[in-house]
Amino acid sequence: MSNRRNFLKLAGIGLTGSVMRPFQAQARRLNTKGQKLKIGILLPQSTEHPQYPGSFLNGLRCGINQHKAIQKDQIELVVESVNYGTPMIVKEKVQKLLTENNVDFISGLLNPEVAAHTNTLFKNAKVPALLASSGENYLLNELKHNPFLFFTSLGLYQAAYHSGHYAVEQYGKKIAIVSSFYDSGYDSLFTFRQGVEDAGGELIENYVADQNDEGFIEKTIAQIKQASPDCIYLFRHGQAAEEMLRALHFNKIKTPVITTAFVADEHQLINLGEAANQLTYISSWNKNLELKENHNFISSYQKEYKKQPDSFSTLGYETGQIIYDTLSRCSSDFSAASMIEALKSCSLSSPRGPVHIDKQSGMIQNKLYINKVKASHSSLPTSQPSEGFQPVNEFSEQFAVLDNDYRSGWLNPYLFV
Repeated sequence: MSNRRNFLKLAGIGLTGSVMRPFQAQARRLNTKGQKLKIGILLPQSTEHPQYPGSFLNGLRCGINQHKAIQKDQIELVVESVNYGTPMIVKEKVQKLLTENNVDFISGLLNPEVAAHTNTLFKNAKVPALLASSGENYLLNELKHNPFLFFTSLGLYQAAYHSGHYAVEQYGKKIAIVSSFYDSGYDSLFTFRQGVEDAGGELIENYVADQNDEGFIEKTIAQIKQASPDCIYLFRHGQAAEEMLRALHFNKIKTPVITTAFVADEHQLINLGEAANQLTYISSWNKNLELKENHNFISSYQKEYKKQPDSFSTLGYETGQIIYDTLSRCSSDFSAASMIEALKSCSLSSPRGPVHIDKQSGMIQNKLYINKVKASHSSLPTSQPSEGFQPVNEFSEQFAVLDNDYRSGWLNPYLFV
């Protein structure tokens, strides 16, 4: 218990305070008839982005605590740290949640690739799971066909595909990628390339930073000047992404840059200042979305935690919403069959807009948004989303090549390093 208490403190969740003050939301009421439902949460850690585990857990707790379900002992969250989310420890913690904690449902943040390693555990135990991720990897068919597994994500690989398409349509056919040994180890970089090719463009350069590549930025800037691409796709994260954008700005390179939603997190935009001007990214959420549910979520989150939510807060909140909605529609029958049927019919409004579950794949469906950043020397950068659009479907033939027996790449959730 002391270890779990310390872990919750590290994740930014005290045992009082935020636990005791739920967000108010219009949801049907859960009736457990005196039963306490145990929800197991698998939570990875991140050294480079230590705020993200706590953001996800904060959001999930808020989304699931409708009508004070936690205070009323209707729901208990059992949190297990899975280190960096590698298969061995994830499998160990899933087994612990199933056999020692006897949980009724499992959720958390996992790379979909790792879910394949625990695929049979959920099926054998007959316990459903809703697993969240950045959307860094394509969802394999063996996961789509497991009736106990459901998935939600920030749509990274789909956003990358549309980023490639958008780059060619808006800026020209010659596209360059700036990435790293780490960032390139996920399906999202492949889907960006696929988007470029499907739009009739070509990748003329692929600049990949090795580990401890101290001269990478200077060398890449010189090569970009020589290659003159029509657009640059920056698929890096954290400080490395900031340094690259500053270098492009200070070297007065006017080539349009498309990047990921994580590079455009509010705190990073503030750090970048004018270097973020005209940055474009495609994402499933933006804090400036003009949606009632989004405004309510941001206002409540700020009041509760005294800080702005980020993408992982939103993903956690929506995950919690879906779990509560599912349980509340089970008519007090919390068998696996009942919960699975309720999940399949889930349809609600989240901070990202209307969402529902695809019955064939078990994947949450939501919109993507094209976002533009504006910045000047006299104002902080702001990001404005366009009207949303439906992304290419996970069953699209463009991605079929990704479902094979020779897959390789990183297994930790993207950014959890």
